[in-house]
Amino acid sequence: MSRRYRINFGRKTVKPFKEHDINNMLVICKKRRNQAEEDSNKEQQYLWDRNYMILVIGMNLAFRIEDIIQLKVDYFKNGGIYIREFKTNKEQSFELHPSLYKDIINYINRNNLIDGEYLFKSRKGMNKPLTRQRAWQIIKELADEVKVSYPVGCHSLRKYFARRYYEETGDIIGLKEMLNHSSERVTLIYICWDDNDKNDKRKSFYLGS
Repeated sequence: MSRRYRINFGRKTVKPFKEHDINNMLVICKKRRNQAEEDSNKEQQYLWDRNYMILVIGMNLAFRIEDIIQLKVDYFKNGGIYIREFKTNKEQSFELHPSLYKDIINYINRNNLIDGEYLFKSRKGMNKPLTRQRAWQIIKELADEVKVSYPVGCHSLRKYFARRYYEETGDIIGLKEMLNHSSERVTLIYICWDDNDKNDKRKSFYLGS
């Protein structure tokens, strides 16, 4: 059975990460990855490198966590990506930002990953993907460490991308298509865009000489 996203009832609505929080989470991962490298602890070096790249990909691609943990090396070719979404079974194929593609290839090379291997592997088994539950634990533990006070979850990375994209481009139609939403209204609710945001935009908008 597929998950249903509840808007008005049930658990608290998961919020997008705030920029300073996601940046602090990235810093923690980098510091611990570098410390593990200094200590010659290959396992911890990979784990913190993995955690760092989960954040980077999550905040840049707006994929659901189910799709992120299924990513394999051979999904990335010639500056682009191809996947089939786990939830919708829809194909996605598009070019990546050159800096993001470089980050991913560098990650693959650093960890000696080859075609057929998962980007984000579990410590259990030879080539087993990270589970959704473990990905959630990683994100939640990092969020707790930087003292995030609002409700967060795996969708917080996807929502962070969506909200930043909308704030910077105003392209609600394009964003709706990226997220496979049924309407622009659903997208605005998804990114937690409310009356305060609308009023702030109106206050800052002025036409005149």
